[in-house]
Amino acid sequence: MDTASLKLLIENCQDKRVLYLEDNEYVREQTLKILHLCFKNVVVASDGEEGLFLFKNQKFDIVFTDINMPKLDGLTFIERVRQSHPTLPIVVFSAYDKTEYFLKSIQYGITGYILKPFQLENIVEILEKIIKNEILPSPVKHSIELVGRYYWDQATRTLCFGSEEVKLTQHESALFELLTSSKQKVFSSEEIEIAVFDDDFSDNKRVRNLLTRLRSKLECELIVSIYGQGYKLQWSHQ
Repeated sequence: MDTASLKLLIENCQDKRVLYLEDNEYVREQTLKILHLCFKNVVVASDGEEGLFLFKNQKFDIVFTDINMPKLDGLTFIERVRQSHPTLPIVVFSAYDKTEYFLKSIQYGITGYILKPFQLENIVEILEKIIKNEILPSPVKHSIELVGRYYWDQATRTLCFGSEEVKLTQHESALFELLTSSKQKVFSSEEIEIAVFDDDFSDNKRVRNLLTRLRSKLECELIVSIYGQGYKLQWSHQ
């Protein structure tokens, strides 16, 4: 992002009220330094229970939360927030690249999942998404731009090539929903299998078959293999 775009993004974020949950004091202080570059008003909670109390008694525009916290963990906190605020932007900070945490948070419709340690640019990527969703008209605001004129429409769960919709199977749609949930993450075959196939059968060969069939429908390589790690979606702006 160029300097002018970053400045405009920060201007759009300055008046947003932010709730930030983190139990580790050192991590909290370091992260606050980054958040205060973008936001004037950041309210801090040291555990999930305190965070939920603050959330119920104040109005917030964005929530940033850790996962592992005392009294009330981050996933339970998110679940309770979603009961009354289904579309509020929620960003997860986590030191754990655990499938169970990631997939559970995706089920609650989080806006972003950022692995610790992180930098300002990781937060900026998520803020771009949040601000774009607020100021652009539908359906563009729900779209994630990919390479080769492709984009994923989050509202309708459809993949489009220019103005043409790409017909996807249920499993292919579930795969794109997973891959578009995090710009920085490389997804392992196991994570894809858990998210896409709703059963207890384990065979990552079907993940490879799914990707092979999907690639045959596409004009370019949207999903790349990362050796020894898994698969990653090619976004328009990496």
